[in-house]
Amino acid sequence: MTLPVYLITGLLGSGKSTCLHHLIQQKPTNQNWAVLINEFGEIDIDGAALASQHPNLTIENVSGGCICCSAQFSLSQALGRLIQQPNLDALLIEPTGLGHPAKIIDTLKQFPQLQLAKIICLITPQQLTAERWQKSQVMRDLVHLADLILLNKMDLSQTDELVASEAILSSLYPPKAQQRSQQGQVNWTQLSTPKEPKPSAIFRLQMNKTFSLQNKPAHAAITDTWHSNLPNCLNATLQSNPQDDTVLAIGWQLSPQILFNRSALKQWFAEFSPYFVRAKGLLRTGKEWQLLNYSDSGLQLNDIAWRQDSRLECLFTPSAKIDRSLIKNMETQLLSVISHR
Repeated sequence: MTLPVYLITGLLGSGKSTCLHHLIQQKPTNQNWAVLINEFGEIDIDGAALASQHPNLTIENVSGGCICCSAQFSLSQALGRLIQQPNLDALLIEPTGLGHPAKIIDTLKQFPQLQLAKIICLITPQQLTAERWQKSQVMRDLVHLADLILLNKMDLSQTDELVASEAILSSLYPPKAQQRSQQGQVNWTQLSTPKEPKPSAIFRLQMNKTFSLQNKPAHAAITDTWHSNLPNCLNATLQSNPQDDTVLAIGWQLSPQILFNRSALKQWFAEFSPYFVRAKGLLRTGKEWQLLNYSDSGLQLNDIAWRQDSRLECLFTPSAKIDRSLIKNMETQLLSVISHR
């Protein structure tokens, strides 16, 4: 059985340590937890004090730098010790606010005894401004990697700050679970509930006949499972017009072990993009992932912090009258674009 790991991330001053403190207070009495601390924040979480208050709490302190870089070896050593502990039910990790969680995730994947259960990102409306969002790669990466975003310190926020920050979060691709919070409070039951498989977002045909990305069925369209021939395909969804059965959109969700060749991908788009209105994707092209955007202005690929899977979604021009034979041809050509790591 694997040990579930909960990663509590956020910028300096976002309330990570306070959140960790609240979670520890909710620990079920019949469970044994371990806590790996890389930073002491607003709440003084002293290992000895925690151990005396919670007899079943195992504390690991990692010092000497951030566990995503300079102290990465120390992180591996600490994880090696923790997986030797018998009967642990959960591991909570709080990295430094200067760290990059992607490197921590990569380290966790080296231990088959560990399973990354949830990533929580705490951020405040004062931090999440349009200007900082554009300038801070670390901020964008923290948010993109999270399963749940806690918009924290609501009691200290102005209405305009809240509106601006939630506007940024609502525009994310893929969509993110988010909630408002004060003093880092979140219900442990919410976190410990296993993650449901994430369906690929799917294009939605709106009432006004314009298109946009939504993770819900299309209005006036039929949504079906597509039986894909692509290797390691986790999910494939097709939307069709109920009147003539023409295909409106196709979305694939692939294992994170699948790699996309950038040059071959561009050639694939050159062949099939005349049929597209829009396309979006999160694709692994090596050690890292790329955010793909296709529109009238062309194909764009930008670095993005992502680790969960690869996904590609294509929305077709309705007048093209796409049938399923083209989807099969697209998949055949995609086989020359992808490989298995």
